[in-house]
Amino acid sequence: MSSLYGAGAEYALHSLLVLAARSEPVSVRDLARFQDLPERFLAKLFTRLQKAGLVEATEGVRGGFVLARPPARISVRDVLEAVDPSRTLFECAEIRRHCALFGAEPPAWSVSGMCRIHLFMREAEGALQGFLASKTIADLSHEFERKAPEPFLRDAEAWFQKRRIGRTAAESGRRRAAKPRQS
Repeated sequence: MSSLYGAGAEYALHSLLVLAARSEPVSVRDLARFQDLPERFLAKLFTRLQKAGLVEATEGVRGGFVLARPPARISVRDVLEAVDPSRTLFECAEIRRHCALFGAEPPAWSVSGMCRIHLFMREAEGALQGFLASKTIADLSHEFERKAPEPFLRDAEAWFQKRRIGRTAAESGRRRAAKPRQS
C-alpha cells in the first residue's frame, strides 16, 4: 500500500516540531542527525519550506532555521503543500468513456457532468484538506509534549545546546588558527 504523502511530509512535520520547541536557530545537519534522516533530502525540503514562507534561515556559525511565524499560524496543510505540492487524493482517468457496450462513441448520459466517482472523491479530498488546514504545528507540538516524558524534552534541549556550543567553539578555534601571530 502506498501513501498519499511521502516521507518528505513526515520529515518536514517532525523537523518543524523541533523548531517549534526551540527559540534559537537549528541547522539542517543537526535536525538530520537528531532524527537520523538523510541530510541532503532534508536540506531540499527546507528550501521548499523557506520558499513557502514557513521557515527563515539565519547565516553564520550559530545559524540555521527558525519558524517564520508562530506555530499556531502554520497549518499542517501549509507544510504538506510546501513539500508535496499538487498532491491529490484521486486522479480520474475517465474510464466511463471506455465501456465495451458503448463502442466508439459513448452515449451522452454516460459522460455528461462530472464522473460520480470523481465527484465523491473530490468531496472526500475537500474534507481532508479542511481537516489538515484546521490543525497546526502548535496542535502537533502540544500533542507531542503531552506524550513525551519530561526527561526526553530536557535531553533534547541539552543535545541541541551541546551541538550549538560545539559549532561555536570550533569556529572560534578556526579563527584563532587563521590569525597571523604577532612577534
